[in-house]
Amino acid sequence: MESAGYDKRTVSERLRTNTDELQRLEKLVLSGDCDPRLLAEFRSAVDSIRQTAWAVQQWNELQLQKRDPYKIIPILSAERVRRATQITKDLTVDLESLELGLETEGLEGLFLSVKRLYERLSPLFRRAAV
Repeated sequence: MESAGYDKRTVSERLRTNTDELQRLEKLVLSGDCDPRLLAEFRSAVDSIRQTAWAVQQWNELQLQKRDPYKIIPILSAERVRRATQITKDLTVDLESLELGLETEGLEGLFLSVKRLYERLSPLFRRAAV
């Protein structure tokens, strides 16, 4: 079943097309003519897709080998924590430089999500301090 907004090419075709585009983009990035913050965001997105591709590949290989694919879940969780930490640091810089404010779309939702995460994390660290 095809999701709305996606074209009908196969995943393999899209991977080939995007791989070619990324290789062309790499040559442009090497020219050095790009905004450093955009480059950092791009690197973050590439890291994310790299991790996702790795996880899918590992999952498939473990299934083919009749081994437990669920053993990669802790690795994925650790990677999400790493990425969330980096995004949080980036957002902190944005707030300190006044690039984010109450008018920023989604900021209230982010606040509520971070608050809920904090509420869930706090008990873990209280126990660890005892």
